[in-house]
Amino acid sequence: MISNARNRLAAALATLSAAAAVLAPATAPAAAPDRPFSTPIVRDAEARASVSAGQLRGGINRALRRSGGRGGAYVADPVSGAVLYSRGASRAFQIASNMKLFTTAAALARVGPDERFETALIAPGGVVGGVVQGDLILRGGGDPGFGKTGISELVSEARAAGVGSVTGRLLYDETIFDRRRSVPRKGIRGGPFQYVGRLSGLSFEGGRSRDPALAAAEAAVAALRQRGVGVSKEVARGSAPAPTVTNLVAEASSASLSELARLTNTFSSNFHAEMLLKALGAHVAGRGTTAAGAAVARSFAADAGGRLRAHNGSGLSRADRASPRSIGALLGTMLREQEAVRDAFLDSLAVAGRTGTLARRMRGTGARGRCIGKTGTLDGVSALSGYCLVAPERFLVFSVLMNKVAISRAHRAQDRIASLVAGYTP
Repeated sequence: MISNARNRLAAALATLSAAAAVLAPATAPAAAPDRPFSTPIVRDAEARASVSAGQLRGGINRALRRSGGRGGAYVADPVSGAVLYSRGASRAFQIASNMKLFTTAAALARVGPDERFETALIAPGGVVGGVVQGDLILRGGGDPGFGKTGISELVSEARAAGVGSVTGRLLYDETIFDRRRSVPRKGIRGGPFQYVGRLSGLSFEGGRSRDPALAAAEAAVAALRQRGVGVSKEVARGSAPAPTVTNLVAEASSASLSELARLTNTFSSNFHAEMLLKALGAHVAGRGTTAAGAAVARSFAADAGGRLRAHNGSGLSRADRASPRSIGALLGTMLREQEAVRDAFLDSLAVAGRTGTLARRMRGTGARGRCIGKTGTLDGVSALSGYCLVAPERFLVFSVLMNKVAISRAHRAQDRIASLVAGYTP
């Protein structure tokens, strides 16, 4: 399995640029404050030189010292277990969007990379001669990407099934999640919905509406009437039974969880991360809440050999904390997961100098195209963690966490560290 992981990491680095073209940044929700940054293109040969163990340690020490603030770093070989660098590695730091690593890893491992979240039209009273007997219920499944396209799919499927009218109202059901629209955001300035849309088990268009579930229901009614289905304009909150062959009218599937994880990590989507955390709680703990999902993420981190303080799923809280060693343990654990889980996690990360939040960083260095990772940014907080290939049959995991630091100086230090790791010669 480890050999397969090596090969997969090499393949991921070679193919992620092409995959990112399909998931262009314009398709992803706004990722601020962990937005893409640019660092200068490096043109000196030293940035691509071979690095010995001593040079690796000395270079990382200098980079951390020059960055200022408080920081820690960890570099290890996940195959041999050898720790190549450790400074402040057991100290818990604010991790910003590195929290998304824990959210997506737990979701992929505990729910499954092929899982899809279904939004359904359900007729509890059945359909007789094309007439829905009683109410028609729009039941949310926690799909973070549900919107007008999903509504169109549901209505087209209902019409294809012969539905022509509804004797009752259209009800909407978002009970797979709780009705709390925001998440804990300790120490973060701005309103409760800044940087994250409103959350709902029946989301709509990225949570931009004041009441996403209501907006979805009203859009469904409008689409049904436009397609000639007789239905009252009145909508109301309701609760649907589980879909069965006798009451299911139509169903629209989300992208696979592996695709949702890629949107979450490559482009650092706070909205996707928070929706996935609630889905994690719903599917694993039976409670679609932020608190339940965070508990599952903490448990997964502990099983990986690390410690995590998780208050939400995106890292948009100064209470989300972990150590570089704990993140390194998580990264190593994901390489030992079953193949589909491991592949989906690797594919979700940005490629240095090429894609996502790392597209314009580490250009001209040995890290470009050889390291994949996750960024993290808050005021005074910067993080970079991931994997670097150091030989065709060997790679390293690394985590650099910095607090009370100037972001531009942190980026220069992190880029230098990743370049050193990529250039390490076993």
